[in-house]
Amino acid sequence: MENLITKNFRHGRKDYSRIRGILKSIGSFLMGGVVFVGLILVVLFFVKGGVWLGVKILPWLSLIIWPVLAIDILIVLPLGIFKRTKGISAFGLGISSYVFGLTLWLYGLLLTYEIWGAFAVYVGLFVIGIGVIPLSIVATAIKGQWSNLGQQMFLLFLTLGSGALARYLADRADELSLGDREWHRK
Repeated sequence: MENLITKNFRHGRKDYSRIRGILKSIGSFLMGGVVFVGLILVVLFFVKGGVWLGVKILPWLSLIIWPVLAIDILIVLPLGIFKRTKGISAFGLGISSYVFGLTLWLYGLLLTYEIWGAFAVYVGLFVIGIGVIPLSIVATAIKGQWSNLGQQMFLLFLTLGSGALARYLADRADELSLGDREWHRK
């Protein structure tokens, strides 16, 4: 028979399982809060660090894209005409596409950060998932920064155009190399 005094005792000890459960819940809640704050800090460091890195790298990339574009037009594109050099042309245009794309992404990051702030960069990167390039295009259009908008559209054209042409030339080079192999077998 249990009475009020011995009710919470089990084998001579007090039963703390309910208190233990409450403390575990509180600890889990606090740990979740710490993780959430940590994630926010990581995102802020990523955004601030990305902006800092973009400020350092973008002037160099802005200088690099013009010789890359000249090499594409004068050397890489003509190599795409000949059967044996289509693969080389595809490789060169693929590399150029990444150079143009990195320049566009950093430019979009800096413009979004400058016009709408860190929160817009966070929203573009992590919430909406569309990135900073479309947000920077919208931001420059709303603010009437037509020069920046034009530069972004030009970089977008270079990025997508060189990437698409690289894929086309690579596919064509593969088709030609398969055709040559079959011809040599006959």
